[in-house]
Amino acid sequence: MSFLKTCRRAALLAALLGVSSFAHAEGAPRGAVSDSNRAAGKARYERGVEAYSAGRFKDAIDLFLQADALAPSAALSFNIARAYEKIGDDAAVLQWYRDFRRRDPMAKNAAEVDARIRALEAVLAEKGVQQVTIDSNPTGATVIVDDKPVGVTPFTGQLAPGRHRVVLTLKGYVDAERELSLTAERAQELEVALEAKPEAPVAAAAPLGNSAEPSSAPKRGGARFGPWPWVTLGAGGVALGASLGFELARRSAEDAAKDEPTQVAYKDKVDTEQSRQTTARVLLVAGSALVVTGGVLLALDLTSRRAPAAQRAQIGALCLPGACAINLRGAF
Repeated sequence: MSFLKTCRRAALLAALLGVSSFAHAEGAPRGAVSDSNRAAGKARYERGVEAYSAGRFKDAIDLFLQADALAPSAALSFNIARAYEKIGDDAAVLQWYRDFRRRDPMAKNAAEVDARIRALEAVLAEKGVQQVTIDSNPTGATVIVDDKPVGVTPFTGQLAPGRHRVVLTLKGYVDAERELSLTAERAQELEVALEAKPEAPVAAAAPLGNSAEPSSAPKRGGARFGPWPWVTLGAGGVALGASLGFELARRSAEDAAKDEPTQVAYKDKVDTEQSRQTTARVLLVAGSALVVTGGVLLALDLTSRRAPAAQRAQIGALCLPGACAINLRGAF
């Protein structure tokens, strides 16, 4: 019996048997196809048969593909290959005959289909390419061949014979890299089981009131007082400078008072001298306190970076008219 007659008989048998042509693919899990999907797939299959009989082969291909997506079947793979033969797409014919043999290793017409596969492989070899199918578990992984994304698994395409670097990437899984040696004469299968990425350990929160002793290793910290040591030093320098200015003004007023010929003018100069003297002294005290405070803050800031948090020094300062106080806490 010729191959063409065998194909015609298989197509006619599928059309007559209807539901029975939707047998599960070899190795497919039982119960994977719901009744609603099976019914919808059967309806598309029957419309595909009508399109095929009417010579609308592209419509038949689309309907058979839709039916196969709903209820996968080796018989549908065979029918899809037959429809592609009608439009002369050798690569697609080879893809779906190979899919048919993958799904039904014990097919009754295996010898005829295998012969057709060998003939189609020879056709691709003459074009300088060969077919490869790359699949993964789970499916849906991005396929990168020689650093170029080409599709997602399950992927079937044509490559030039030779060595190729294949990388499969899928979120939540470790990237898988394989080397593919594709011969010119035969199509090739590559199946990869992806390894799930290990979950990052979640650190347990310490319970309230945990009395565990802190680590003895010192923890380095950043600046404790930020820019305030330098601001305080700057303010202190300004106050000291102003104190010096008022002191010079006081001396000038003192010299001017000595030259005044009248008692009233002399009294005014003396009052001005005393006022400037008081201001100079207040500024001197405040400036000195600010300079000392800024210096202490800077020293503590530098040493606190190397001290554990519990031992870092803290400082507080308060200045009132006529007095300043500094509060220091911590280990020095």
